[in-house]
Amino acid sequence: MTKQAHSLHDAVHDDLIDELRDHLESLTGSTIEPGDDFFDRGLINSLRALEIVVHVEQVYGVSVEVEDLDLDNFRTVRRIAEYVRRKRGKQPSPVTEAVSK
Repeated sequence: MTKQAHSLHDAVHDDLIDELRDHLESLTGSTIEPGDDFFDRGLINSLRALEIVVHVEQVYGVSVEVEDLDLDNFRTVRRIAEYVRRKRGKQPSPVTEAVSK
């Protein structure tokens, strides 16, 4: 993450990212940054991935369709938050887009 993107992220408090991060840290027992790929880090297996999908459906009221079960939608906290926003019909904010690049 660039210094500018990091500053933008710090300037904007994102409750969705915070809640997802807290939930995933409780699942894994590890500290996770919003852009960390927890599959690459070996923190999430297929059973935990299913738990993430169930959490997203139950807590955020979105229906995860079969075609949405792409790991890229659930690879990082930031991507999960973007997925939830898309499913709710909200586009990611410019800050979220700048930080995710």
